[in-house]
Amino acid sequence: MTAMNRFLAPIRPTVRAVILSDGRLLVQLKQKPAGTPYLTLPGGKQEPGETMEASLRRECAEEIGANVQVGPLLHVAEVHKPKADGIRHQTEMLFSCSVPPGYVPCVGPLPDPSQIDTIWADPLTPQAPFRPDFARHILRPESPTYLGVFHG
Repeated sequence: MTAMNRFLAPIRPTVRAVILSDGRLLVQLKQKPAGTPYLTLPGGKQEPGETMEASLRRECAEEIGANVQVGPLLHVAEVHKPKADGIRHQTEMLFSCSVPPGYVPCVGPLPDPSQIDTIWADPLTPQAPFRPDFARHILRPESPTYLGVFHG
């Protein structure tokens, strides 16, 4: 069995912020060395003992420098992310969130290593590809919706 066929344990719980304003989505612009730019939703790994809401508030403060208001769960997705030693299986909980009035997108004090900016993007015609590619699905009005399995 190759590393890319092996799932790493355990499944990682993650939370993501869906922040919309005037039809635009607040996203992180990321780029790995010698890679092409891509977009992700703010958020990340839920720590043991942390509620999903607390995790999302912490992640957004770290990555986008915002004290977000966490709203209802919108969607659930599963993501298979390739890693050097296998595939990480993540459950992604996408919550409706809002930023304070007057928030200006910025990189927070503890950004992800590949994060280079925080921007407003059109979820249907973004400036760069989304990873994972569930951005076009998050505008569905029914909620919560299981979005399926994506490759990160």
